Amino acid sequence: MNQRDYLLAELRAASLRARLAIADINSVGMALKAGWITPEEAVQALRECDCLRLIEPPKGSGNGKT
Repeated sequence: MNQRDYLLAELRAASLRARLAIADINSVGMALKAGWITPEEAVQALRECDCLRLIEPPKGSGNGKT
């Protein structure tokens, strides 16, 4: 396998991981909207699938309030 083929394989894998993250986020959102889980359970579910990092602000980026 040359460098080009390897990179293409990595890009395909990354694309699949992104699709899985979308499915996880959508599932948690639907469950929260339907009242099947609490907001705390939604945050925990997002943390478990490593998707919480996609929706929370980076550390140290306050909202300007003191």
